[in-house]
Amino acid sequence: MAAQLPDSIIINGSPMDLYSNPLEEYWVKTKKQRPHFYKLISCQRGYVATWEIKEMQLFLNEISGSYIKRILFFAHKKVRYSTVVLFPRSKGKPVKANWFTGKLRIPSGPMTMYEHSGYDSRFEKEIIITVDKGNILKTVSLDYTHQRLTTHPSDILR
Repeated sequence: MAAQLPDSIIINGSPMDLYSNPLEEYWVKTKKQRPHFYKLISCQRGYVATWEIKEMQLFLNEISGSYIKRILFFAHKKVRYSTVVLFPRSKGKPVKANWFTGKLRIPSGPMTMYEHSGYDSRFEKEIIITVDKGNILKTVSLDYTHQRLTTHPSDILR
């Protein structure tokens, strides 16, 4: 598999790459059918999601991708996928990711090692955010150049 397009996350108004895919857990937790996304070599999951941290919570702002929709009996067509398709009642507003529990990996600084597979490339620094049912629990910064781990106060993400 080639290196993949990451999702993005907005923290304090700044967009950053997100080397985690919280939306994948949605289909597992809800047991809903995952759409048959139109896949690209650089994006095997078939979509790119935009996330945001507001008030110590993780929100899904947008999904950009296409999926194959069956029309009539045997015909198919490519259709745009968005948060409105997945969450019609949201009416395009951000949706709290209450299905997601796990860690968000946000690379920072220059790339130190390129790996042509998934999200395996390494960077000088990383931010790791621990999430429980859409609520931010902890934020840690890893600085690989100085071999330092820093725990941030929770108000850094407000």
